[in-house]
Amino acid sequence: MTRVASKKKSAVKKKKSAKKAGAKKSAARSKSGAKSKKSPKSKKLPKSRNPPAKRTMKKSSPRDAGSENGSLMDVILDHSPDGIVAVDRKGIIRYVNAIAEDLLKDTAGNMVGQKFGLPVDTHRSQDVRISGEDHKETVAEIRARETKMGQEKFFIVSLRDVTERASLEAQLRALSDVDPLTGLLNRRGFLEAAKRQLNLAQRQNWGMTLFFLDLDGLKWINDEFGHLEGDQALIETATILRKTVRGPDIIGRFAGDEFTVLAFEGTERSDSSIKIASRLRKNLEEHNARKRVDRKIYFSIGVASFDPVKSPSLEILIDEADFKMYEEKRQKRCSR
Repeated sequence: MTRVASKKKSAVKKKKSAKKAGAKKSAARSKSGAKSKKSPKSKKLPKSRNPPAKRTMKKSSPRDAGSENGSLMDVILDHSPDGIVAVDRKGIIRYVNAIAEDLLKDTAGNMVGQKFGLPVDTHRSQDVRISGEDHKETVAEIRARETKMGQEKFFIVSLRDVTERASLEAQLRALSDVDPLTGLLNRRGFLEAAKRQLNLAQRQNWGMTLFFLDLDGLKWINDEFGHLEGDQALIETATILRKTVRGPDIIGRFAGDEFTVLAFEGTERSDSSIKIASRLRKNLEEHNARKRVDRKIYFSIGVASFDPVKSPSLEILIDEADFKMYEEKRQKRCSR
C-alpha cells in the first residue's frame, strides 16, 4: 500500500512540474512573438519631386459669421411679416428685404444706393400712402429705430401693410360723421368739414356764406301725423338743400330740426348769398306745389357771411346765423 501511494504522489509531482515547464515555455514564446511583431526601423524615403499641395481654409464673409448664422439672418429678414429697410444718416438706402420690395413696388437693385423717399421719425409711427404703376394705393405703417454698426449709425425702418385697417377706419369715420336718416353730415361731420373749408377760404381770399335753417312745425307734424311723417319731412328738407347747393358746398343736419349750409362764393361775392337764398326758396315752393296742403314743409333761414380779412370763427358765424334765423321765426309769428 505504501508503495502504491508513493507512486501516486510522484506521478502528481511530475504532472505539476510539467505544467510549470509548459507555462514557462508559453510565456517565453509570447515574449519572443511580441518582440518579433515590433516593426523594424523605417528607412527614409527619397523626397518626391511633386510635394502634395497644402490645404487652405475657406474664409467666411463678415456677414456670415460662419455661414450658418449669416444664412439664418437672411431667412429671418426675408420671411419677416414686415418690410425692413436700412437707411444711413444721409438718407441713403443700404438694405431692402423682400417684403419691403413688395410694399414699395420696386426691386432692391433699384433702391439700394438711392434716397429713401418716406419720412423717418424715431419718435412716432405714421401711416404713408404708396402708389404703384397700377394706380393701386397701399397704406403702410412706418416705424423707425436708430442703431449702430461699428462707427456708423443707421435707421432700421419697418413697414407694415395696414391698407385693410385704414379702409375700415375710413368707413367707420364716414359712418360716424353722417346722419343716418337724411344722409347729410351730422353736427360733428359738418363742423370738421366747415373748419377745413374756412381755413382754405382764408388762404385763398374766398368769401363763404353760412345758412342756418330750422324746419317749422316739426313738433306739430310729429303730433298730428306721427314720427314717420316727421322723418319724411326731414328727408324732404335734405333733398331740397341738395338740389339748391353746388358741389363744394357743405350741408349738415346740425340738430333735430336744424340744418346748416356753408356755401362757397369764390372771389366775386356780389349778392351771392341773396342768390342762394332765392334759389332755396324757389326750390321749396316747387316742392310744396306737388304736396298736399297738410304735407307742405316750411323753414326759417338765418344768414351770416364770412370775410377772409376779418376771418371770424365758425362758432361766431353759427351764432350770428342762428340769431337771424330766430328773428325770422319771430316775425312769422307776429305776422299771423
